[in-house]
Amino acid sequence: MILKKALSYSGIAATLIGIALVVTLIGCASPAKDMEKQNQLEADVDAALAEFYNEAPNAREIVENAEGVLVCPKVMKAGLIVGAEGGTCAMQIDGQTTDYYRTSSLKGGLLAGVESHALMLVFNDPEALAEFREGNRQWQVGAGMSVAVAKKGASGGFDTKTLGEPITAFVFSEAGLMGDLSLEGTTFKKLEE
Repeated sequence: MILKKALSYSGIAATLIGIALVVTLIGCASPAKDMEKQNQLEADVDAALAEFYNEAPNAREIVENAEGVLVCPKVMKAGLIVGAEGGTCAMQIDGQTTDYYRTSSLKGGLLAGVESHALMLVFNDPEALAEFREGNRQWQVGAGMSVAVAKKGASGGFDTKTLGEPITAFVFSEAGLMGDLSLEGTTFKKLEE
């Protein structure tokens, strides 16, 4: 009984430490206000896009045809059983960064340690893009914002069913596209300039 309590307390402590780590990582100064962070984020965005272009033959065409692309090059996830994830993102329209955002979410399930992945939201619809960028609002996937998660098709390209949606998400790591993730509850908040 005492051993069970010690294990559950250590699990809670590890979860809290993991959440604190992610909050610290995503709570740093806004790239819009810090030129060094802005330059680093832009370099990370370029690297994430280059990695995305290598994912499938139609990847570059997807970005070129988009109304806008929100690129979150390093979304950090940490915790034990319950965890948090977050990162900083750049909104690109016609290949130029226009705004910066912060993404965050709480996740449950089998999670232990720290990992990272890249996330891209491709806005295929001008109204969806305008609504997302409007004001300094916070958007939450599933609460007023529907996002289709992309998958690869049999030809090696991205599945065209999801590409017709107003917003399509691409989640990938060094291992490639992660098409089985849920973004439900993930929030995006525009950073003040």
